[in-house]
Amino acid sequence: MTDQNQPEPGSAELPFARAYDYFKHLTGVSLISIGGVFALIGGPTQIERRKLLIILAAIGIAGVISLYQSSALGSLESKPVPHEKLAKQVRYSQLAAMLFLMVGLGAFVQSFTGALK
Repeated sequence: MTDQNQPEPGSAELPFARAYDYFKHLTGVSLISIGGVFALIGGPTQIERRKLLIILAAIGIAGVISLYQSSALGSLESKPVPHEKLAKQVRYSQLAAMLFLMVGLGAFVQSFTGALK
């Protein structure tokens, strides 16, 4: 991409392009994390079923929030939303998705390292 293709600061063209890329990336991270959890629990480590469900639920919720928000940002051309409302939704979605991902991955690392002993 060159600077000529970039929208002018303050223009209405692609107002949430970075947020869309962020949510798209976070969706992929969530999917890879869920796959990693399933790959590592099949080995010699044993994690309690309750903890495992909490871990998968937290990472899954982060992925769902990210997928929903990237879909909402991708459909802006066909369904316009007021800028202030969407900006607020993006901020809260970023916070919630990152919080759930941190809880899920943190709980997994803590449980997995505890199970290695």
